Amino acid sequence: MALGFVLPICLGLTLCFSDGAQAAPKAATSTNATATRATGSVQARPAASAPAPVQLPAMPPDIQGILERGKLTVAVLGQDNAPFFMQTTEQLSGLDIQLARALADQLGVSLDITRSAQTFDQVVDTVYGQKADLAISKISRTLKRAQRVRFSRPYLRMRQGLLVNRLQMAEQTQGRSIVETIRDLRGQVGVIKGSSYVGFLKQKFPQATIVEYPTWEDVVEAVVQGDILAAYRDELEVKKVVRNRPDAALKLQTIALTDTQDSLAVVLPWSSAHLLAFVDQYLDTLTAQYTVDTVLDEYAAYWAAQSSPQP
Repeated sequence: MALGFVLPICLGLTLCFSDGAQAAPKAATSTNATATRATGSVQARPAASAPAPVQLPAMPPDIQGILERGKLTVAVLGQDNAPFFMQTTEQLSGLDIQLARALADQLGVSLDITRSAQTFDQVVDTVYGQKADLAISKISRTLKRAQRVRFSRPYLRMRQGLLVNRLQMAEQTQGRSIVETIRDLRGQVGVIKGSSYVGFLKQKFPQATIVEYPTWEDVVEAVVQGDILAAYRDELEVKKVVRNRPDAALKLQTIALTDTQDSLAVVLPWSSAHLLAFVDQYLDTLTAQYTVDTVLDEYAAYWAAQSSPQP
C-alpha cells in the first residue's frame, strides 16, 4: 500500500526538480546576455554607416556652360536682313539683335555674335554643330529642321506671300480669277537658295518651276525685269519691297496667302532643354507682341534713311 503512494510523489518530485534544472540555464543565459549588453562585448555588430549624399550639379549643364564662359554665343546670317539684323554705322542692330541682347542680359553675360553662315540652313547647322548656344536669325520653324534642333515658341508669326509680275500674271489668268490662278500656279517662281521657302514652294505650288537665287534682292530684281513670274517669301518681305521701292510697285502685285503661316523662332541645340525653357519663359514675359505691320512701322525710319540720296 505504501509503495502505491510513493511513485506519484517521486514522480512529482522528479518533475519539479527537472523543471527547476531546466530553468537555471535560461536564467544564466539571460544573465549572460545582460552582462554582454552592459560590458559592450567586442562581438557586437557595428552600426551601419550612412550613405554618401548624391552630389547634384549647381545648375543644368547648358546654362552652366554659358555662365562659366561669361558670354552667350548667337548665330546670325552673314548677310544683313533688315529689320531683323543689319549693320549700321555704330553697331549691329535689328529686331533679332534686340532679342539676343535681352537674353544675354537676363543671363548676366555678354553677347557674342557669330556671322559665318551664308545661308539660313547654314545658320541651323551652326547650332546643330554646337558652334553657337542658339540662333536668332529670322529662322522659320520647319519639321525638317526640327529633326536636328529645338525651336522656341514663335516670336513673330507671318503669312507667306507672293510678289508677282503684273504683266505675267495677267497672261496666266486668261479670264480666270486671281484666286483660281494662284491655286494652280505655274511658271517660274524665285526663292532664296538654302531658305525654308524652297521646301514651302514644293509643297504649296507643286506645278511651279523653282528658281533659286543667292539673295532676296536678286529674286526681286528678276520679278521686276519679268525674268520670272513671282517671288515667294514671307509677307513682311513682300510688303517691304512695295513700301521701299515705289518705282517697282507699278510692275508688281503683292498676294498674302491666308491659309499659310511662317513662324519665326529661336533655334537651339537638341540637347539644350533647360536653355529652351529659359528662352520660352522670357518670350512669355514680353508685353509687346510683334506683327508684320508693327515691325514695318517700327523700322520705317531706317528704310527712309537707306533710300534717301547721299550727299
